[in-house]
Amino acid sequence: MMILPRSLKTVTGLVDFRKTTFLYAFRIVLGAIIAWFTLEALHIEKKEWALISVAIVSEPDFGDLRKNTVSRIINTISGCLIGIFSILVMGVNLPSLFIGVTAAILLATMIRNYPSSWKLAPATVIAVMSPAIMQHYTWQEALPFAVLRTMEVLIGCVIAFSLGFVFSQIRRRIHW
Repeated sequence: MMILPRSLKTVTGLVDFRKTTFLYAFRIVLGAIIAWFTLEALHIEKKEWALISVAIVSEPDFGDLRKNTVSRIINTISGCLIGIFSILVMGVNLPSLFIGVTAAILLATMIRNYPSSWKLAPATVIAVMSPAIMQHYTWQEALPFAVLRTMEVLIGCVIAFSLGFVFSQIRRRIHW
């Protein structure tokens, strides 16, 4: 029997090397690769929001993945719509951004059974509006940017969900 130092015993007690852990990491990296090349094929320069969505939505358990995907889509669309509405009504400016963020927070916290990751809605308002403000876009330039950013997020969600579904079917068939 090998005697391990106390500090190493503590570390080994905290770490659990299971197949699902490595499979989960592989799935996120594979999803990021697929998202990257999908956006490349669509000639979309900015890819970070699709990659971020793959990582945020992915879960080892398919049931959790399904909930995360639905939540991310609801919050992304509501945040985008609030951002677009803010741009159209108040213009591309800092007060418009802060009012949009406030509206997203109020919407998410006042509606019963709103998805638990509600903070993604105000974060999406920031993601679709702040670059337009910093670049001094007109509202006409800001709108396509907001829609494109939303599409990037949705593409990442669809890729993560699809991979999760495929991997859950494979695991079920081989009883892994």
